[in-house]
Amino acid sequence: MLDAIKEALLLARIQSGDESAFVEAYGLFSPKIYRHALFRTSSPQTAEDIMSETFVRAWETVRVKAAELRHLKAFLYRIADNLIIDHYRKNARAAVPISEDIEETLASGEDPHAALDRTLQGERLQGLLKRLRPETRDLLVMRFIDDLPIEHIAERTGKKKNAVYVALHRAVKELKSLCE
Repeated sequence: MLDAIKEALLLARIQSGDESAFVEAYGLFSPKIYRHALFRTSSPQTAEDIMSETFVRAWETVRVKAAELRHLKAFLYRIADNLIIDHYRKNARAAVPISEDIEETLASGEDPHAALDRTLQGERLQGLLKRLRPETRDLLVMRFIDDLPIEHIAERTGKKKNAVYVALHRAVKELKSLCE
């Protein structure tokens, strides 16, 4: 609830022309947008590019259509989603050489076993999600990966909040059955 209030106040400041509020929004949402893009592209560089371009386009839009914005977080995710779609339309997905992953893990100083476990769990989750219908997968990702509130999901999908709750319940149930 506090996040929704904070977001609404931030949006109001942005709509009134407060540039520092947009900088705050960047600090608040850029890690989330990056994670969203990384989950969908599996490329840190592409995710970084999408995150940056999301805020460039948001800034351009806010300066012209600030009064039309209702939910800042949903607006930013919509821009990121469109950029991800554009990315896949423009580029065939190229395989990342394993040597880059190894170099990154070793350079980070992280325990390679923990990194491998996390990678394998993430790959298993992605594999399970790919087996779901796109609408079901998108609901789960919006709610549990992107951490969007139900009202934002309802707005993005054009469904009522109760329908989103029911669809999420069914989606979780379906994902659980795939895990068994």
